[in-house]
Amino acid sequence: MTNCSNEYPSTDVYYPDVSSDIVLVIGLCIGSMLMVICLAIFVEEIVFIRKHYYDNVSTGRMMLVLLGLFPVICTTRMVSVFVPTSNVLMNLLSSCYIAVCIYAYISMTISLFGGREMMISILAKCKISIVPKLCYRGLRCLFKPINMTKKSFRTFELLAMQFMFVRPFLLLIEAVFRTDKRTETAKDFKNPTIYISLLSAISTITSKYALSVIFRASLLHLSHFCIVLKFVPFISVIILDVLQNLVFNILAELDIPACLNSFGPRLRASNFNNLLLVLESFILCLIAHRGYRIVPTKHILDPGTTENEPNELYHDTNMAATYL
Repeated sequence: MTNCSNEYPSTDVYYPDVSSDIVLVIGLCIGSMLMVICLAIFVEEIVFIRKHYYDNVSTGRMMLVLLGLFPVICTTRMVSVFVPTSNVLMNLLSSCYIAVCIYAYISMTISLFGGREMMISILAKCKISIVPKLCYRGLRCLFKPINMTKKSFRTFELLAMQFMFVRPFLLLIEAVFRTDKRTETAKDFKNPTIYISLLSAISTITSKYALSVIFRASLLHLSHFCIVLKFVPFISVIILDVLQNLVFNILAELDIPACLNSFGPRLRASNFNNLLLVLESFILCLIAHRGYRIVPTKHILDPGTTENEPNELYHDTNMAATYL
């Protein structure tokens, strides 16, 4: 391989030059340590969830799937840094797991309400804004709050779940291009990786929007489940995984970061992206760890709960949260 190639090198070419990149060496050490800690936290969380959700196995299983997202991201990203040629495969594996997590989050939300029918009957009584808070006020006037019906919930559910099929399919196409060496030979913005990342970003934003609507709709009713600390780390990982990858791909096409020995801009940008994702996933893992330590005595919403009496029915003295 010639100097400063944009190809992802094999390990016999990669490791002799690793020592020349001090930032990469430090990143490998710190990233490996954070990955091990994240895996240890997940093992402890398995014990905790099994202990406190033994009478609601389905909900506990969904929670473990969501908590597993952080060690999965940390592990796949570190493997991508240690073995650069595995980058596309690791992206595909993590995206497939994220797809499972999207389904798990929606299923967990439905389960906490006590079932789909119970959820729809409760949300049908509330007005739900379908416009993101950061959007221009004119949009809020144009799109009035809605009552969540079975049809509208199914629509948002499908919008969220399209990511489950679109993202893995796009990564499969990228893998085909890499096999054909198209991503290495293409110059500037003719590289298909950028457009694949862009389409992935659009799919991610659409899924994030739909999940946010479902989250806002359930926020009041599921507040005693600490739903905020369950949702925010989960959605943040999804956004960072896709959008951050798009940013680094664009920077790589602009030759940022610069070449270092045989490490081209694409390889170095990929390494920085992966190591940064490990750090971000670790921080979000700690936040999620806090959110899942809260265990109400009732694992589903009380059917008698009304919107006007959240404090009396959600937070009595017998439903004190458990912090560990």
